[in-house]
Amino acid sequence: MSRQEKNVRVLIAEDDHLVCEMIKVALQEVGYAVVGEAMNGLEAVEMASSLQPDVVLMDIKMPDMDGLEATRRIYEHYPTPVVVLTAYETADLVKEASAVGVGAYLVKPSNAREIERAITVARARFGDMMELRRLNTELQTRNEELDAFARTVAHGLKNLLARVIGFAEVLGTDYATIPEEKLCRYLHTIARNGRKMSNIIDGLLLLAEVRQVEEVVLEPLEMATIVAEVLQRSALMIEERQAEIILPDTWPMVLGHPLWVEEVWTNYLSNAIKYGGQPPLVKLGATAQADGDVCFWVRDNGDGIPPEEQARLFTPFTRLDRTRAKGHGLGLSIAQRIVEKLGGHVGVESEIGRGSVFTFTLPGGETYV
Repeated sequence: MSRQEKNVRVLIAEDDHLVCEMIKVALQEVGYAVVGEAMNGLEAVEMASSLQPDVVLMDIKMPDMDGLEATRRIYEHYPTPVVVLTAYETADLVKEASAVGVGAYLVKPSNAREIERAITVARARFGDMMELRRLNTELQTRNEELDAFARTVAHGLKNLLARVIGFAEVLGTDYATIPEEKLCRYLHTIARNGRKMSNIIDGLLLLAEVRQVEEVVLEPLEMATIVAEVLQRSALMIEERQAEIILPDTWPMVLGHPLWVEEVWTNYLSNAIKYGGQPPLVKLGATAQADGDVCFWVRDNGDGIPPEEQARLFTPFTRLDRTRAKGHGLGLSIAQRIVEKLGGHVGVESEIGRGSVFTFTLPGGETYV
C-alpha cells in the first residue's frame, strides 16, 4: 500500500462502543488514522463537516438519525466517501444505500483486510459518483436552459408571426381599397417582421452550432474585414437611426472563429445603436491586456444601465426595457457562449447618464492589422 493510502483519515459513526473499538484496532492495523467517533447520525453529519475525513464508516442503525439519512446529508452537503456498516445485507438495502451515495458495504463483524478493501472500493467509486453527479447537474441545467429557450423563442416568433398574419389578412380582404401609402407600409411591416423571425432562427442555429462543437480550432482573424462586414449587415439600422460609428485606425491580431466573432460584434453594435443617444454615437476599439489577451469594446452614448440590471445583462433570456427592446432576448446569451467557447469572457461597464461599454476578450496575436 502506498504512503498516500496509509494516510487515509477515517471518521467512525457507530453507537456500539465495543464495535467502535474493534474497528479502531482494525484501522490501526492497516495504517489508517481515526480522526473522530460519532455516536449517532446527526453527530456524524456535523463531524463530517468539521473534520473533513477522507472516508466515513457509517453504521446503519443509530439513534437520532439513521446511517442512510446521515449518508444522504453528507453526500449532499459535504461530499465524502461512505462505507456502510450493517449486520446484514439485502437487495433492498443495497438499492436504498446506493441511492443516497454509499460507496461500499461491510457486514459486521469485519476484519482489517475487509475494512481496508471496502474503504479502497468506496474511495475509488466516489470519484465516479461525483463525476456522475456533476454530469447530472449539468444535464439538468441544460434542460432548464432549453426549456427557457423554447419559451422565449416561441413567444417571440408567435408575436412576430401574429403581426405578419394580421397584415396579410388585411391585404387579402381589403387590398383594393387600401391607399397606396398605407399599402406600402403594410408590406414593409410584413417584410420587417419576417426578417426578425429569420434573425431569431439564425440565432438558434448559431447557438446549436456553438453548443455542439467540442473543440474549436482558432485561427488568426482579420478584424478589420470582420467589422466591415458587420457594418454592411447593419447599414439599414445605421441609416435609420442616423448613427455615427467611430472605428480605430488599426486592429490587434487575435485568434478566434471569424463567423462567430462577427455575430458578437453584430449583437454589440445593434444594442449600442438601439440604446444609444439621439442620434447614437458608437465607438469601437481594442485594448491589449497584460495576460496577452485583447479586450474589444463598444461604447455608446445612451442613458446608461443601473448596477442592478448590469448584473443580469448576460443572464440567459433576460432583456432590459422590454418596451424599447426590439430583439428576442437571445443575443447577449449567444454572445457570451461564443466568447467563452473561444477562451474569452464578456463584460459591461455603465454609468447612468454616461453611456455603456460592452466588452469581450479573445486570445491575442503578435501584430496589428
